[in-house]
Formats: sequence, structure tokens, C-alpha cells
Amino acid sequence: ILKDDHEHLFKKQIKKMLNSKIDMIITSGAVSAGKFDFVPSVINSFKLSNYFKGVAIRPGKPVLFAKIQGKQKVIFGLPGNPISSAACFRFFVHPFLMNSLGASPEKPIKAILKNSFQKKKDFTRFIKSKITTTQNGKLELEVLQGQESFRIRSFVNSNIWAVFPSGKSNFKKGDLVDCFYPNFSNSNLI
Repeated sequence: ILKDDHEHLFKKQIKKMLNSKIDMIITSGAVSAGKFDFVPSVINSFKLSNYFKGVAIRPGKPVLFAKIQGKQKVIFGLPGNPISSAACFRFFVHPFLMNSLGASPEKPIKAILKNSFQKKKDFTRFIKSKITTTQNGKLELEVLQGQESFRIRSFVNSNIWAVFPSGKSNFKKGDLVDCFYPNFSNSNLI
């Protein structure tokens, strides 16, 4: 754990890890655009073959990915907010790891929306939700209250991530929604 003003120490540690046998570096925090968010500038100081920072998602918009040029090493910079970090791990790091292991791409579970939901059209939203099975065996999805990324109680009470894609704002009761379990691959269940 490094303090916010330890950019030089962070760079030294990243350089050390890049010269070791590890394949992946995952950081948490200091990836946004604030005064102490030094991770992007440090990562950009290395020779990169691939790089992105900032994705049209919520939570987790400032997520960072970099592949080091000439090495089989990647870096994920996750946001410091715990819910944003959890979402980015689930939807970026986990699929990357599964792909690296040769696993087939994960397919979403489809569930019927129990309550309507609205969001901004421009972003994909990863929503803390609860999935249950109805008496007739259908999967039903409830969007939980407290979707702000700093709200931990709704995360603790959830058992599934619901994915509401960009390009649409209003989702009605009865709509089918793509869902992903938080701690493991859907493919383990199907």
C-alpha cells in the first residue's frame, strides 16, 4: 500500500515487477484525473503496445489497461472505489484471465426484470442486483436501491451483476436482462 504522494516509489515497484517473472500487475486507486492520480502517467512512461484508460461504464469509468511492448506482461489499473474496483475486476480482469487460460467466452444469464430501471443512455451500467427463481422456474432480477458506487450495503446484499448496455435509457418490468455472477464464471453453472 502506497500513500498518494509516492509516485516515484510506485514507478520503481512497477519497473521491478516488469523485470520479474510475473505476467500481470493489478493496481487499485490513483487512476482517475485528480491531483494524486499518478498511475496513468507512470504506466505511460513505459513502452506500451496497447493502452486504454477510461471506458463508458459505471461504476468503473477510469479503468486502465496496458500491455508492455516486447513483453508478455499486462497491467490493469482499477479504480480505488471498492465497488468500481469490484466491477472492473469482474468485467475486465476476470475475462482476461479466463481467456488466457483458454476458456470459452462467458455467456450471460438472462433474467426477467422485476422492477423498471432508468439510466443515462451513454453508459453501460453494471448494477448491483438480486436474482431469484420464481415458482415456475424462471429467473427474476431485482435492481437494488443504492446504486451509487460508494454504497457498499447494496453490494453486500446483491448476488448478481445486471448489465444495462449503452444506447438505451429505460428498461421496463418484464424486460430480459443480461446477468453475471460476481465471484465466478457463469460457464461454471451452465
